[in-house]
Amino acid sequence: MTQKDLLLHLESQLRSTLDEIRSNYSQQSIDRLQQRTNPDSWTPLEILAHLHQYAEDYLPGIHRAIHRAKARRWSPGPSVEYTARGRRLIRRGNPENGKPYKSYKRYNFGQQAVDRSIIKTFLIQNEQLLRTLQAAQDVDLNRATVPKAHSRIGKYTLGNLLEFLVLHQRRHLDQIGRILNNDVPVGH
Repeated sequence: MTQKDLLLHLESQLRSTLDEIRSNYSQQSIDRLQQRTNPDSWTPLEILAHLHQYAEDYLPGIHRAIHRAKARRWSPGPSVEYTARGRRLIRRGNPENGKPYKSYKRYNFGQQAVDRSIIKTFLIQNEQLLRTLQAAQDVDLNRATVPKAHSRIGKYTLGNLLEFLVLHQRRHLDQIGRILNNDVPVGH
């Protein structure tokens, strides 16, 4: 897949996510948004807090990577390359992968008080991510890298990380849909 095609696909997915949150979830009652299908499952608000924390941790690094790549004049390459670390990350975030994963403590908001304001925060953050995807069109997604959050070692290519963030959101929005439709949720 070309880098341009990937970014256009991710932008389309992100716009769909924003529309879904605005039309389906922001209008839900607080009781529905705090609904838990079983004692160990997350509520829709806890899921949004989980996604918010991922974006909060990675967006600054993504912005720095884009800025560095532009300063170094790393123009877009022909196609997206996937590192082994990037493939693992994307596999974890892929909505088609039904395997449940345990979240790191930093990203686990289960059983924590999360209020309705997370929806607005999530929407604002995704608008920033949308602008970031547009800015990334001018750089090589394979050469620009972002350090792994809260780790001294490891980094992701910009393309792999952007794809993960969008897929991960889709995975969890599907989970919210199952909760609100009273279906059995699949993992965190």
